[in-house]
Amino acid sequence: MLKKLVLATALVAAQASAQQNTDITGADFSSGKADATLAALGRKAAASGQRLVVTAPSDWHAKIAAKIRAGGKADLVLRDGFYETVLVRVEDKAAEAAKPEPEKEKKAVAHAPERAPEPVAAAHPLAPASATPPLRPAAPPQTATVAAAPAAEAPAPTPSAHAAAPAPVAAARPAAAAQAAPAKPAVDVAAVQRRMEESLLGGRSAEGTLPVASLQPGDTIYVDGPVRAVVRREGLKPVLYWLDGDLDLRRSELKVLADNRYQVLASIRGEGTLRREFDASPALEFAEPAADAPEREALERNLNDGRAIADRLRTAQLRTGDVVYTGKGAAVVVRREGTRLSRYWLVGSLDVRQPGLQADGANKYKVLNDTVR
Repeated sequence: MLKKLVLATALVAAQASAQQNTDITGADFSSGKADATLAALGRKAAASGQRLVVTAPSDWHAKIAAKIRAGGKADLVLRDGFYETVLVRVEDKAAEAAKPEPEKEKKAVAHAPERAPEPVAAAHPLAPASATPPLRPAAPPQTATVAAAPAAEAPAPTPSAHAAAPAPVAAARPAAAAQAAPAKPAVDVAAVQRRMEESLLGGRSAEGTLPVASLQPGDTIYVDGPVRAVVRREGLKPVLYWLDGDLDLRRSELKVLADNRYQVLASIRGEGTLRREFDASPALEFAEPAADAPEREALERNLNDGRAIADRLRTAQLRTGDVVYTGKGAAVVVRREGTRLSRYWLVGSLDVRQPGLQADGANKYKVLNDTVR
């Protein structure tokens, strides 16, 4: 009984050791904040004889290996990762020593079916006798078998019958090939989600789904085929959600960080606008809204604490540092003048795609120079 208890304790300890994961963000790795952590992992693995399995982008591998081996000559395995994170898993070498048996069983199973065709070949001893002597002595076995069937159905084994027999076989091949063509396999969403959980959170499960309307500034969206994951910082740890709902990745509320990675700049509400590179609309026309217009009330409430905005400003009068908030047919310019902020109704047309404007979230633009038109 004591011996079983000791073995069970050792097994639990081995499993706990094999599950040690360290998740390093791309920002910490690039800035050098994770150098000490990687060196400490290398020193510990070299002293304990354990293996470090690192999943990260391939172009980071050389730098990661140098930082880990600066702490010690650890046994290191580098694997390609889809996302810009560094996942370090500590493995026990002894845990993989007992894996040859399944490989032998797989090989035995793989070779077993090779003996099955023997009785099938013996089941057709009369096939060569019923066929006419082949006209091509060097014909492959498969060609001879196909040609023998039409020859037996022909009324007479004349040379013309042999010449006409292959025609229907050749004509039937395209139809058979079209029927045998495999359909395009569907994407295994569950497999994609498992891969994203491994790459983004070191294997921890997602917390559930998150609707598009619940996205918050600072969230990061990762895209892998039909799957969209949202990583949000809650306290000191990242939390993963699956995005639920349609979201146009060209919207101006999203900032491109890298391929298939976006940062949320503002909450997603209504139809919104597209980023400058996708916005093909002409210049927008703005005028001071009527006194009882809902758009005027909304802009004054949000940008001027509900107080009326009386002054107007033309597009040619915009200058560096102004911030333009756009609405439906109306826009407000916020300008710092000394120690106070002034608000103006913008009057005239404004091309929000021009280089002199910088989009800063949804319906908000910063004026970068005095030549805005």
